[in-house]
Amino acid sequence: MLIKTKGVTLKSTPFKDRSKILQVLTDDLGIISIIVKSLSKKNLNMISFCSPFTISELVLKKNRSDIYSLRDLSLIDANMHLRKNLKHLTAASFMIKAILDSHIYQKKDFNLFLLLKSYLKKISINPDAMHLSFLLKLLSNEGFLHLNTKCSNCEKDAISLSNGESLCLEHSNSYAIKFELEDFKKIFVLCFSKSLDRKSTRLNSS
Repeated sequence: MLIKTKGVTLKSTPFKDRSKILQVLTDDLGIISIIVKSLSKKNLNMISFCSPFTISELVLKKNRSDIYSLRDLSLIDANMHLRKNLKHLTAASFMIKAILDSHIYQKKDFNLFLLLKSYLKKISINPDAMHLSFLLKLLSNEGFLHLNTKCSNCEKDAISLSNGESLCLEHSNSYAIKFELEDFKKIFVLCFSKSLDRKSTRLNSS
């Protein structure tokens, strides 16, 4: 049975002669492993698919193991702009590492696929801020971060984070990470803004 899906290549590992095993974040299967055989320099689409950050439309066959076999593909976006700037490439690499380190294999998450696809495209706005925003959204999406402008225990302005909870000065403890009020508000914007622009991603260097 053949399966059609879209995916972002996260990681590529050499396997035997002219073969690779890829870790791919798909829109409807979660993170899956795909084996690509008989790689050739003449097949540029296949070579591009094996590169991290590439978005493709895939036709797969499910094997008896958890590894899928690639039957056909068409490139959607190789995200070549990321490879032309070291800061963009570094930020994108950190995003992918965060997904691989935190996400459960084959856990379906369409929102995560859309999030990564969007952030890879917009990373040039501000690589550092986009990376931070992505991490905040990832933590929030996984339920590890409950960010709010008001304290979780009262209605005062929140200025710290402890165990994923937003706290005011009065309810903060020695383990809480404290911020200036304006910086905390910026973190909130980075976490929840749906249309980040250069102004909203501008952070103080202090």
